[in-house]
Amino acid sequence: MSKYNKIFNIPNLLTISRILLLPFFILGFYLQTKLGLLLSLFIFIICCLTDYLDGYIARSYNQTTELGKILDPMADKIFVFISILCILCFNIVSKWTLIPAAITICRDLIVTSLRNIVSISGRNFKTSYIAKCKTATQMLSISVILLFNVISLNEGIILGEILLWISSIIAIISGINYLTRFIKNK
Repeated sequence: MSKYNKIFNIPNLLTISRILLLPFFILGFYLQTKLGLLLSLFIFIICCLTDYLDGYIARSYNQTTELGKILDPMADKIFVFISILCILCFNIVSKWTLIPAAITICRDLIVTSLRNIVSISGRNFKTSYIAKCKTATQMLSISVILLFNVISLNEGIILGEILLWISSIIAIISGINYLTRFIKNK
């Protein structure tokens, strides 16, 4: 397999597609129409599915690359951060939602830093099961918020906010887990 094929394999292309879809996701909010909000929801769901799919393909077909190990979590974090910023900036959720958003963003920055330190030393810092639960809950909460924003149902948006709070609690637990693992392996 050529170097080109190893870098531009299907999992990495799916990851890159998530990043390339970001401007269209944001555009949906700026349109301020039901169609625009539906576009953002649709893109978010596509990105959630490609996140699962790229990992599945990479593991199942032995297409894991160093680029993918770095790019995939980065693409996920960028997409979640931008999504949270959009729902906050466009006043879709209450101002209290800034708290779980800040927890999530801080945790992800800390864990990414720890991962980079471990990676530089040549060791592996695998994603924990609880971190995968955090990501799934984040994506579910944002999907719920976006869906109920499209259909203008405030009670559904509140459900999404509650899920975001739950994901921030899982983020704290996951962050402590990563920090403990990092300290033990130092």
